[in-house]
Amino acid sequence: MRGRSSIFRDLGILTAAQIAAQLLNLVALVYIARQVGARWFGVLQIGVAVSAYALITAEWGMFNTGIREMARLERKDEVLAYARRHTGLLAALACIVLLVGGAVLPRFPFFDEDPWVYALYLLAVVPQVWMLDWVGVGLERMTWVGVAKVTRSLVYALAVLCLLAPLDGWLGWPAWRWVPALLLLSLSAGDVVIGLWLTRWLGEPVWPVWGGRRDWRTRLGAAGPIGAAIVVMRLLLNMDVLVLGIFRQPEEVGAYAAAAKLLFVLVIAVEVLWSALLPRLSRLWQESPARFRARLSLYFGLLVAGFAPAAAAGVAVGRPLMHAVYGQQFPGAGEVFQILSVSYLLLAASAFFGNALVACDRQRDAFPPVLAGAAVGLIGTFLLAPRGGGVGAAWAMLGAHAVLLAATGWVARRILERALLATVALCCGAAGLMGLAIGAWTGAWPLPARILAGAILYGAVIARPLWSWARRARAVAA
Repeated sequence: MRGRSSIFRDLGILTAAQIAAQLLNLVALVYIARQVGARWFGVLQIGVAVSAYALITAEWGMFNTGIREMARLERKDEVLAYARRHTGLLAALACIVLLVGGAVLPRFPFFDEDPWVYALYLLAVVPQVWMLDWVGVGLERMTWVGVAKVTRSLVYALAVLCLLAPLDGWLGWPAWRWVPALLLLSLSAGDVVIGLWLTRWLGEPVWPVWGGRRDWRTRLGAAGPIGAAIVVMRLLLNMDVLVLGIFRQPEEVGAYAAAAKLLFVLVIAVEVLWSALLPRLSRLWQESPARFRARLSLYFGLLVAGFAPAAAAGVAVGRPLMHAVYGQQFPGAGEVFQILSVSYLLLAASAFFGNALVACDRQRDAFPPVLAGAAVGLIGTFLLAPRGGGVGAAWAMLGAHAVLLAATGWVARRILERALLATVALCCGAAGLMGLAIGAWTGAWPLPARILAGAILYGAVIARPLWSWARRARAVAA
């Protein structure tokens, strides 16, 4: 019934789709920043943060548990029944979030900048109800999921690039107000793509249905720890933007978000990775915990090998990179980018451990570390952001993400192999050497040449030992 392709094919499809989506989103992001200016770009990024909190609250971990349960169903009628009841609960949660959000948002000081912007971003919870990617992932139909993801990003990018300027002033709406409206259009387009695919495969559409109080209580009970952890985790993703929006001018928020948006791809990459891993590792945990640990260690080692040099390059060339992307529009973004390059590497590694705990039915253990990291981040941003602006907020988030990684890694230590530590140390050491090469030894070279030289040095240091370790780890996991 479900797809039987290899994990590397599934991951390749999702990775290619996500790369395409992120490139399109990046083009749209830079265009919007140039089109609306620093002030309104900052307002939009506060709106994005508001939307993110609304979306994760309305989802409440249901996507994760849905993927896990879909991976264990075998008949189409079971899939359809489960998906309909799950979607019904998602619709109920969306209605609650709309009501609460409509009452709470006007109490924030940034709401008066343009209430329409925040109302439109809040409405993103509606198309999320029919965002059935989780069904496709659970069934391991990654092509469907990949096409839906690319469709959303393609529609959004094309709409922004082709329609934003012509729409400016139409119906009395300025350009910045059309940005969240075009986002809603793109989300709906992706829903249509995967919805039609699932309807054709299942024979009937996935309509929301009432599952009964007991059924919904069971689902919320299973998803509750995940949802709570995700909501608190969101504090570790963009509480900085909200705090800056409260204490600083929108222009500073825009500069901070301009840097953070480019680095958030590291966290998104972990989400893409786990979209492919979660169904398989959930089953593998039930079959053989030893093989589960071996494969999990292999995937984490490869993740660090790819992410560590990206963080090192960000520290080394953050300032000229921000200048190359945005010009003079966000003068403070370079230093923020350098700090967040390390911070988001720590966050991405923490997200990997958190998903690993979900895969082995230990989602409750993931919550205390997230809560500890969020507490550090919340206190840090309220102390540092009012005085230090974006740079202060970035340092606060670095401290929060470091606490999160230390705590989550400690909780997950028994589901990883000890041999992994040497590989992680090797990758981080080689990345530090790469950073020196880019930042100090080749400082007079053109930016692309510096990055290329650093990448070559990094590859030369880690290639042979990483290959030997990966081959041994894969043999154990087979």
